[in-house]
Formats: sequence, structure tokens, C-alpha cells
Amino acid sequence: MDIDDLYRSLGLEPPTDGENKNAPNGNEIKARIDQTLNFGKARNIFFRKWYAVAAAASILILSATGVYLYNLNSSGSEDMITITAPSGETREVTLPDGSHVWLNAASVLRYPAKFGETREVFLEEGEVFFQVKRDTTAPFTVHSAHLDTRVLGTSFRVKAYRELTHEIVTVVSGKVAVSRGAEPLALLEKDQEVIFEKNSGYEKEVLVEAAETVDWKSGNVILKSVRFEDLILAVENAYQVSIHFDRQKFKECENSIRFSTHQSLESVMDLVSDIQGIRYEINGKEVIVSGEGCQ
Repeated sequence: MDIDDLYRSLGLEPPTDGENKNAPNGNEIKARIDQTLNFGKARNIFFRKWYAVAAAASILILSATGVYLYNLNSSGSEDMITITAPSGETREVTLPDGSHVWLNAASVLRYPAKFGETREVFLEEGEVFFQVKRDTTAPFTVHSAHLDTRVLGTSFRVKAYRELTHEIVTVVSGKVAVSRGAEPLALLEKDQEVIFEKNSGYEKEVLVEAAETVDWKSGNVILKSVRFEDLILAVENAYQVSIHFDRQKFKECENSIRFSTHQSLESVMDLVSDIQGIRYEINGKEVIVSGEGCQ
């Protein structure tokens, strides 16, 4: 570094020839050096304070996160068990109280690892058949998307697929109380069923042969006077396919069908064709359905 550079580094204009008489003296240069050094010291103090504040903020954030995670873990969510039956499969599970449940294809059930004073399970998706161990001191409740089904000890099914426009509760044995939140909807006995319409909130009670509605546990699908959407969904779930059809055109159609999941997809679609007069085309895992519908 030459003398001119030194002047400029201190914020001074270097003297021109003949101007040495105006050159800063040693005291002025020292003052400029002190000013520069003090600025650097102030800057270092600023950054040290900034880092201290940032560190403190980080500790607060981590502490808050820790509290949140602790609360989340303390809420009991880690004690919940989720059971899934994928498309094309059914699954049997024994609950902590000894009750038995069967999940139909494409169903998800969530329940606690240990029951307390009440026994509550959550049907997140699909269709489940329950054989509930009787316990008059601890009611058993199934929560589905729109309904709450409460029993003391009996056997029943809850059907609550998201794709369908309705939810169904069917009693195979005993008695079942069905409500929508605090609103009672039905008190059902053997071979009675309530159909709840999601859009209108309307419910209808009908008589059925309840044992047939859960024969899918043995690989036999028996559907009597069901909507076309129910029939199609049963085929989709049994054969792991996606079936495309005009819901508006077929929404008034009702059908009855019986098939085994051991049959081929083609043979079952032939049955649907004979029953409803549809045309279909299978492309891998996609099935295209067309026809006149029931308008």
C-alpha cells in the first residue's frame, strides 16, 4: 500500500504536489485511525448483540416446539392404532376389549390401544362389520363421517365410503342406537337398516336380510336393491380397478347382484351388463362404462 492508498483508507484526499503544507499531522491521522477502529468495535458489538438475540429467539422457538410436541404426544394420539384393508382384501382384527371386527376392502379403522370408561372407535373410510363384546358399564361407539353408532354388545355393520352419497348402519343381532351428533336418528333391531343421505340429511329405515350384507367376509358379495354407485364401488374395491361412469345418468338405477371375488373381473362385468344393460371396456386397471342409464 502506498501513501495515497493510506490516505484514502482513512477517508482523506491525498495531497497533490506542493500541498504537503496542508497534509494532516500525526494527531489527525491518529484520530482518523481511532474513528475507524471504534467503528469496527461498534460493529462487532452490534453483531455480538444480534447473535445473542437470534440465539435467544431460537431457544424460544425450540422450546415452544418442544411444548407443542409434548402436548401432541400427551394427547393420546400415539396410543391410537390404525388398521387398513387395501382394495382387493378384507381383514379381521381383535380389539382391546375382545370384540372382533372385519374390514371390507378399501377400509380404514382407528381405535385406541387400550379402552377406558368408554369404547370408541373411528371408521375413517369404508365398511366394517362389528361383533362387540357385551359390557354394560362401557358403551361401544363407532364414529363415522356423519353418524355415531352406539351399542352395549351386538353385531352390526357400518358402511361409510366417501365416494357414496349415503351412509348405512345395519343390525345383524341385538340393538343399535344411531345418532347424528346429539340428534337421535334411529333405534334399530335385527335385520333393520338406516340409510342416511349425506346431502339432504334425510334418513330412511328399511328391512333387510342383514347376514347377507356382510357375507363379503367369506368372499361373497350379495347386493339387493342397491344403487348403481354401490354396485360399481363393490366391484372396484374387490378387483382393485377404477370404473368410470356417468353418475348423473345412472343415479336412479337400482340393482341386485351376487358374485364371488374368486370370479374374474370380466365375468362380473358381464353380469352387470346383463343386469343394467351397460357396455364396458377394460383397459388394464381402468374400466369405462357407458349406457342409457335410468333417467
